[in-house]
Amino acid sequence: MLGTKEAFLIAALLCFVMFLVVYSVNESRVDGVRELLLGNVFGMAAYILYAFGKELPPLFAFEVANAAYISASAATLVGYRRLTGRAIHPPWIFALVAAVTASIALFHYVVDSFTLRTLVVSLSQAGIAAAIGLTVASKWRGWPSSRYPLLFIICMCAIIAGGHLFRSVAQLLDGNAPRSLLEPTGWNVLILSAGAFMLPVLTLGGLLLAHCTIVAVAEKAANHDFLTGAWSRRAFFDIGTRELERAKRSRSPLALLLIDLDNFKALNDACGHAAGDATLLRLASASAGALRSIDFLARLGGDEFAVLMPETRLDGALAAANRLLQQNPAADQLNSPVPVTLSIGLAISHDDDTLHSLMQRADKALYAAKAQGRNRLVAESSLFQARQMVES
Repeated sequence: MLGTKEAFLIAALLCFVMFLVVYSVNESRVDGVRELLLGNVFGMAAYILYAFGKELPPLFAFEVANAAYISASAATLVGYRRLTGRAIHPPWIFALVAAVTASIALFHYVVDSFTLRTLVVSLSQAGIAAAIGLTVASKWRGWPSSRYPLLFIICMCAIIAGGHLFRSVAQLLDGNAPRSLLEPTGWNVLILSAGAFMLPVLTLGGLLLAHCTIVAVAEKAANHDFLTGAWSRRAFFDIGTRELERAKRSRSPLALLLIDLDNFKALNDACGHAAGDATLLRLASASAGALRSIDFLARLGGDEFAVLMPETRLDGALAAANRLLQQNPAADQLNSPVPVTLSIGLAISHDDDTLHSLMQRADKALYAAKAQGRNRLVAESSLFQARQMVES
């Protein structure tokens, strides 16, 4: 039969394994991973000290072991707070570790009571498990991906907190309650074995959250331009195809703006690529004020941008494009040999359009804007053509 000593040694081994697994994602620089690593280091130390408590000096078997155990749980809590973007209060964390360690010393040297030591450890661990569960639950509504990791962690925290509370009550009320941590009674082995796996289980939950963060960062890098933060070319074609199909189903128009910066190469040659990057950033920033929250700004490459405007007719698209021209975010470049302006081509979707055909018409309108002298808007339409010069 598995004894408490063996259970602690297995838990220490699991902490070591989880340390190796979590260390493999340490290079991802996800907030909270280092704290999970530290928690497993403390956990290994605590479980080994618990396992060999009878062979060690009392100071290591009681105070040092319990200080390592509460430090492991506290580090895990901090890791979860960082993983979920919540505030950290270091003084409270240090105070908790100090208070538990001091209480263990008090109920060892002043009032030697295994029951009181058990209550201190179990209640503190139950509180930390509840705090982790509440921290994760607070992210439930706004969680961007599958909620399975959140549900797993919340359930595990509920089981862990419930187990520690049960142990506290049983220790107080059961006349045959164990008088030593390593006493091989049936329910003591069961409770301690379950509690010994607390850190590995919570580390696994933290690893799931870290994985979600890594995937989200990778998706953002793939779907957004690294310089301007606009949607990437790849994302534009995915979004454009989806929005065009939705527009056909709902029989609503979809507007497309193709934007090109005039004389951008001359700016780069004369002022350097830093000036060009600053111009692209200003255009992306100004677009936020000129477009709606449901519009999609994408950088197709170089100095070419596209804007998808769902449920937008010609007049609404013209108004948005003119706002961009009026703001002229590319202008006012010092030492530029020629002014950097915007040329915009506009097209509205037809029932038989593909994204390729819609882009072709917008591109023809953009080419016409360039041919007519640049610094203007041209809307592709069999019945309407508009252009607007921007005052220098």
